[in-house]
Amino acid sequence: MDERKAIIVTGAAGGLGSRTIAALAAARHRVLAVDLDSEGLGRVVDGIDGDVVAHAADLTGSQEVAGTVARAVEAFGRLDGIFNNAAIEGPLQPIGDYADDEFDWVMRVNCRTVWLGMKYALPALLDSGGGVILNTASTGGMMGWPGLSGYVASKHAVIGMTRAVALENTGNGIRCNALCPGPMDTRMLWALGEAIAPGDRSEQQQQFEATVPLGRLAQPEEVAAFASWLLTECPGYLTGAVLPIDGAQTAG
Repeated sequence: MDERKAIIVTGAAGGLGSRTIAALAAARHRVLAVDLDSEGLGRVVDGIDGDVVAHAADLTGSQEVAGTVARAVEAFGRLDGIFNNAAIEGPLQPIGDYADDEFDWVMRVNCRTVWLGMKYALPALLDSGGGVILNTASTGGMMGWPGLSGYVASKHAVIGMTRAVALENTGNGIRCNALCPGPMDTRMLWALGEAIAPGDRSEQQQQFEATVPLGRLAQPEEVAAFASWLLTECPGYLTGAVLPIDGAQTAG
């Protein structure tokens, strides 16, 4: 029996997505790597030794998400999991200065893509006899962050959707969980850092690390290892969970 899983990973060109694909491929699982950034996606896939298929798509649209799921089934013959990981940070601004269209775009990318990913992956997962949905939320979905009202709203929404979908699918072999990273050494964090202390990476790092009791940033590889385990190995009894990997940031 082939023990390899067939997994869709979105946000594949980013720090967490690319490392998760590498971890899955190293364990011989099959991955459809999805991102809007076709050039970045190509670099990621070219650098990984394994059964990884690149698929460029705008996941804010229903037809493209449906087509993405169909592409995974075409490539691998089945679908065992989806990692809804694509996201943007949006501007770092107080709500009074936050533009309406910026808020709408953050919600569209961070919330609508997750909703569509779950909606269109579920039939394929059912056809495979069950599977895993893993959604990237954030510690920003478990607490507030000043200046990030759009991002925080979107990640709270991801957690709420995760819980709802977990409850909707308790009897059919599908589990649905939310992964909540804390500050992680990726492009997104440093983009926010530039708004906090422009041009001063040392000051940015100090400010981010001061929010983490463990005293350091997460490396994307260690969060990816957790994501890979949740997608392929974790017990079937774990569903509806909101799982921080945050150096105790939300423990207090």
